[in-house]
Amino acid sequence: MKEYFRAYKLISRNAKLFLLGGVFNGIGMSVFRLLFNLYLKEGGMGEGNIGTILSARSLGAALIAFPVALLLRKVHAKYILITATFMASIFYALQVHTGKLFLIVTFAFFAHMFFMIYRLVSAPFFMQNSTPKERIYLFSLHSAVFVVSQFAGNIIGGNLPHIFLKLSLAGTLLKAYEITLYASIGATMASLLPYLGIKEKPIIKNGQTLFSEMKHYNWERILRLVIPRFLVGMGAGLIIPFMNLYFRNDFGLGSDTIGLYFSILQVFMFIGMMSAPFLARNFGMVNGIVLTQLLSLPFMLIMALTDHLPLAVGAFFIRTTLMNMNQPLNRNFAMEIMRKEEQPMTHSITMIAWNLSWMVSAFVGGRIIEAHSFKYSFFVTIILYILSTTAYYILFRSFSSVGRPDQEKPVPSENL
Repeated sequence: MKEYFRAYKLISRNAKLFLLGGVFNGIGMSVFRLLFNLYLKEGGMGEGNIGTILSARSLGAALIAFPVALLLRKVHAKYILITATFMASIFYALQVHTGKLFLIVTFAFFAHMFFMIYRLVSAPFFMQNSTPKERIYLFSLHSAVFVVSQFAGNIIGGNLPHIFLKLSLAGTLLKAYEITLYASIGATMASLLPYLGIKEKPIIKNGQTLFSEMKHYNWERILRLVIPRFLVGMGAGLIIPFMNLYFRNDFGLGSDTIGLYFSILQVFMFIGMMSAPFLARNFGMVNGIVLTQLLSLPFMLIMALTDHLPLAVGAFFIRTTLMNMNQPLNRNFAMEIMRKEEQPMTHSITMIAWNLSWMVSAFVGGRIIEAHSFKYSFFVTIILYILSTTAYYILFRSFSSVGRPDQEKPVPSENL
């Protein structure tokens, strides 16, 4: 923790304001994500249609990635963040307001499209507002802050509907879910206040168009980043969006207990994400990513096979922690091995790969779960995670020293 305190002093004011905005954003969105599936299920919707809604979200996120990379060349991140947060909040509210599947799908598409802008802007923003000395700590703090806010959001989202019922503020559980979802959108809107305080330097125009600049991008290296990202996204989309339904359907849990489990999970994830600098220093970024993904697989297998709740919950905690503790490494590594002018586009393209694969697999996953069970989706996800991890190691083993200060070497320059 002493290292983090030292690094925090080096973090710029802009980055700190971005982190603060992430707190409100995280609370609002974690409440919404926890309850919206349960809200739809309580209203009589099946997993297949819920999968369609989740697919629409991912499609919206994929389609906005390239335009955001273009916008960042001409518009300050501050104004992009403010506009996107406001628009996302509007469309999230419309999802709750309407009861028609077609409209929910449409509004989900736009809501997640605008919300994803926050994530697309983050990595290039941190690269521009940090130095190599504190950068890995900043990426880790960003992930950890979001986890802490999710912890709070899951506690709030899990218990608030039951509080509304006890106080007779809602006549049914469905109505209690609805009121809580609207409250979560208010929390997201609060993130606008810190974003308004960001002050950025004038954007320097290099005189080149994006397309002429893109001719000189290291596309071979970008493709390497895309392949494992696509595979892991394909696996994750089959099961991760449905985890609240996994505990509801297979173990009969209510939103308060599910919210409690999801909140405890954030504590594990916080510890894991804060350990990213330790992983990078001792194993390197590539080996740290490969190791944590491989170690997560046995716990996913346990979740597929067990009908014992404590074992399923324990495996859920450990699996999710291991898979998410490498996320700061993943984002930082992708930025470190690319040139500055390539970073926004690289981040956007990898996000497109993730969201397109998630879109397809969430659509398929909902139908598999509804027709059969969660078990089959878990098995396919395990196979895809193995393929992703293997691809990552093969494609990036020559970069194994990146992130290890004691063995730091220049980034391999092939195809630059």
